[in-house]
Amino acid sequence: MQPEIDNRNHPWYPILFEHQPVQEPEWIRLLQVHFTRTIDSLQSEWITEIQQMLPSVVDLFFLTENHAVIVEKQDGANLPIEDLDGLFVALDMDFDCYSQLFVGPFHHPRHDFTTLWTSESTLFKNELKTKTTSKSMDLPKVVFSLFRNGFSEYISLFRTLYLDWFEEETETIIQSLWRNQGNASSTAKELFMHRNSLLYKIDKFQTLTRLNLKNMDDLLLCYLLIDQFTHQSN
Repeated sequence: MQPEIDNRNHPWYPILFEHQPVQEPEWIRLLQVHFTRTIDSLQSEWITEIQQMLPSVVDLFFLTENHAVIVEKQDGANLPIEDLDGLFVALDMDFDCYSQLFVGPFHHPRHDFTTLWTSESTLFKNELKTKTTSKSMDLPKVVFSLFRNGFSEYISLFRTLYLDWFEEETETIIQSLWRNQGNASSTAKELFMHRNSLLYKIDKFQTLTRLNLKNMDDLLLCYLLIDQFTHQSN
């Protein structure tokens, strides 16, 4: 077991571990990096590279020698998981190491990030046991196995996402998209909605959540959340 590193001087340490509230107004996501081959004395240089490549980072520190957390605010500079995957492949080559990445969803700053961190870090740790060759993962990539195998460990995380992401109209659109296998034209026809209006709402949802409802993995995550929680919230 890797020894923990003292990070109490970092502004996000008490937020992630001591239930302190977030002061920033922006939505926040947590990126976790696990090293199967550590970078030892090059941690400072690696951190500097991350801060230069990801301008939206508000805090970044190593928890142990093989596990780091990156705290990123939501703005126009956030990279999608595909681009982050390529970035960390390049970093691995530069630092002669191998890392795996979990890209968490964006959360409203009003939430208890200690609770969210506990869920997301546990999820990543559990997924690493089976996805040993996956460079990067996020909720859409792992959601099917989570719901199939039971997700009681992460219930507070998923309920938080459900409450943050969905309004009644959004739920109706997602359920119709699912029935129509993601086909926007068929969905618009079923909902008596102009196709351009539907696409506008889909794009607006993507801006908020960074989820693309034209992607079936993203659509599945949303559909399962709605199916699980819609009756509980009424």
